[in-house]
This record gives sequence, C-alpha cells and structure tokens, in this order.
Amino acid sequence: MSTFTNRVYAMVCRVPHGRVVSYGGIAALLGHPRAARGVGQALHALPDGADVPWWRVVNRNGEISIRGAMPGPQLQRALLEGEGVEFGGNGRIDWRRFGWDGQWEGRA
Repeated sequence: MSTFTNRVYAMVCRVPHGRVVSYGGIAALLGHPRAARGVGQALHALPDGADVPWWRVVNRNGEISIRGAMPGPQLQRALLEGEGVEFGGNGRIDWRRFGWDGQWEGRA
C-alpha cells in the first residue's frame, strides 16, 4: 500500500461524525490539490472491514458518487443520514452545514 493511500485513510479518519468532505478536499488537505481521483482510487481499494469512515467523502457538488454495484450509493446515504447529515431535494448535501475543512470544531 502506498504512502499516499495510507495518508488518505488517516485523513478520512479525522472527518468528524456528521460531517462530509470532498475527494478534492482530502487531496488538498494532503498537499496534493489535483489528486482527487487518487483519493477516490484509495477509498475504492479500502479493504473490507477497515475502520475508515469512507462514507463521509462525497463529490465536490455534495453528492454521492459511488459507481458500480449496489447497494453502494444507498448504503452511503443511509450511513450519512444515520449521522444526521441531510440531503436536499436535489440529492445534495449543504456544504455550509455539513462540510468539513480539516479543522476540529468541538462538535459531537
């Protein structure tokens, strides 16, 4: 496993409960602002049972962008809603309410 992949996993583990971040946001926090696809690839390769909250990473529009086999998108949405994240009628998450910028906020 690459160092970048391990850093992605560590950064995603910092995303607080009930907050989301984009693939590009994780890449930028790691100092590689143009590596959003690399973040996606790292999360796609996440081993089953890993303790990394992958569901807190969404696309830059605040949408779930899992491709491929079901129930991926439904599972991600259910996990986020279980943490209190709300989706608008357009299927998007409000960045102002639920977005995370890499700072701890003292919020549970």
